[in-house]
Amino acid sequence: MTIVALIGIVVLAGVLAFAGYSIWARVREPAPTRRPIAAAPAATLTLTVTGPRCQVFVGVPGGDILVNRTLVRGQTLRFGDARLNVVLSDAGAVQVYVNGVRRPAGEPGRRAAFTAVRR
Repeated sequence: MTIVALIGIVVLAGVLAFAGYSIWARVREPAPTRRPIAAAPAATLTLTVTGPRCQVFVGVPGGDILVNRTLVRGQTLRFGDARLNVVLSDAGAVQVYVNGVRRPAGEPGRRAAFTAVRR
C-alpha cells in the first residue's frame, strides 16, 4: 500500500508542478498589444435634400445602381465608394459634399450629373 501512496504523491506533485509552471509562464508573457483601429474613411459623397423633393440616382461606374428614387426634404445619404456617378433631377434641392467639401449649389429645377471620386 505504501508504494501506491508514494506513486500517487509523485503523480500529484508532477501535476501541481506542471500547473504552477503554466501559470508562471503566462504571467511572464508580455501583454498583447492592441492595434489602433483605423478610422473609417470619410464619405466620398454625402447628399442632403433641402428642397421639397429630388429624384436621385447614384451608381458605381459600370456596376451596381446604389440608389434610384425620390428623396424628400431632410433625407441624407452617404456613400464611401471610390467612384460614383450621380444624377440629380433638381440640383438646387440638394446639398452635395464630395470628400467633405461642399459643391456649389446647383440651379433650382435643373438636372445635374457628375462623378464623385474619393481622394
